[in-house]
Amino acid sequence: MWTPASVPGVLPEQTGKPGHTDEIAGRHSDSTRWVIIVFVRVALTSGIGTGPQLPASVTEQAGGRSPLESVVLVGVLTLLTIGAIVVVKRWKLRRIAYSVPVLLALLTCAAGVNSYVGYVRSLDDFGRLLMLASGGNSDTEPTAMQPNLVPGGVRVTDVSLPDPRLGIPTGRTRVLLPPGYDDPGRANERYPVVYLVHGYPSGGPDDWLGPGGAVQTLQALSDARAARPMIVVAVDATAGTGTDWECLNVPGGPQLESYLTTTVPQAIDARFRTLPDRGARAIGGMSGGAFCALNLALRNQNTYSVILASEPYDDPETTLLDGHPDLLRANTPREYLPALPLTRPLSVMLHAGVVAHSDVDLAYRLGDQLAAHGANVAVRTEPGEWHTWRNARIGLPYLLTFAAENFTAGQPQEHH
Repeated sequence: MWTPASVPGVLPEQTGKPGHTDEIAGRHSDSTRWVIIVFVRVALTSGIGTGPQLPASVTEQAGGRSPLESVVLVGVLTLLTIGAIVVVKRWKLRRIAYSVPVLLALLTCAAGVNSYVGYVRSLDDFGRLLMLASGGNSDTEPTAMQPNLVPGGVRVTDVSLPDPRLGIPTGRTRVLLPPGYDDPGRANERYPVVYLVHGYPSGGPDDWLGPGGAVQTLQALSDARAARPMIVVAVDATAGTGTDWECLNVPGGPQLESYLTTTVPQAIDARFRTLPDRGARAIGGMSGGAFCALNLALRNQNTYSVILASEPYDDPETTLLDGHPDLLRANTPREYLPALPLTRPLSVMLHAGVVAHSDVDLAYRLGDQLAAHGANVAVRTEPGEWHTWRNARIGLPYLLTFAAENFTAGQPQEHH
C-alpha cells in the first residue's frame, strides 16, 4: 500500500549546527564553505523545513547518469582526440585530415558540457537539440512517445491544447499517467495533478521527459511507494515560437497566464480522472519555468495550492512588458511579494544547487518572505550542483513528494 515518505532506509535530512563555522570553513574549499553556510542557515531559519526524505532507490535513480552524460565518454573522446593529433602529425597527412582531431575536440567539449548540464540523455534528446539549433520548435515537432517502463507502469500520452482566442496556436501537452491508472479495478479513482513548466531558451514540454527524467521519477516513486499517485502534466509555454514569454499575459501577444491557469487545467480536468480542486493541483518548473510557477500561483491563488520551484527567479527578466510599468510590477514577485496577502493555504518548496550561490540566496529569501505570510515552506539545496537540468532532475522526486504530502483535496487510496 501507499505509505508516507518517512520509511526505513531513507536518506537523512540536511541539517546543520551553529557555531565554529569560521574555523571549519577555513579548512575547506569555497564550495564546501558554501555547504557549511547553507547547513547553518537551515538550522537558524525559522519556519522553513527541508522537505521530504526519500528512499535511496528513488534518489539514486534521479541522480544517475546516462552514457551520454558519463565522464567516461569525456575521457574516451579526449584520448581519441590526442590519438588523432599524434597520427596526423606523425604521418604528415594532408591538411584536410586536421579536421578529424578538430571535430573530436569539439565533441569532447560538448560531452564535457553535457556531463555538467545533463540536458542530452538519449538520442531523442540529441535530435531535439539539433532541431532547436536549426531553428525548429519542440512544440510543433512531435517526438517518439515514451514507452511504459514496465507493464502497467507510467503511461505517457499527448494532448493538443491550442487556444487561438488567447493567442496560443498550438499547445502540445505531455501527460504522464501513474501506474494503475488504466487498471479496471481503479476506474473510479481520481488523482491530484502536478503541472510542470519547462525552462528557456527554446524549451518545450519534452524537456521534463528527457533531461528532467519525469517518467523515471514517477515510476521510481510508485515502485518505492514513497508518494501518493498523481498525474504529471508537462505543459507548453512557447505559444508556438521559441520566444521566452515568461508565462505572461503579454500586451498584444499570447496570454499565457490565462492559458496556464484556465485553458490547460480545465482541459486536463475534462479529459482525465483528476481531482478538479485547487487543493489537488500544483504547479512547478525549473529556472524560467520556476518563475512561471511562482508568479502564476501567487497571482492565481484559487487555481494552485502548491508551488514547486527549482532554480527560481523572482523577476521576469524580459522586455516584453516595457512601457507597462504597472503590469511589470504586478508580475515581479520581488516587488509585490512583501505586501501580498495569502488568501488561501499555500505550500511552497524551493530547490537550488549549492554551487549556484545566487540561487541559494534567492531560495531562502523567497522562503523567508513566504513563511512570514503563513505559507508552508521547505527549501532543499543539492551539494555540488549548479543551475542545470541535472540539478532539476535530482530535485524532482523531492518536489513531487512534497506536493503529494501537501495536497489537501481527496485522500490517497491504499492498494495491496
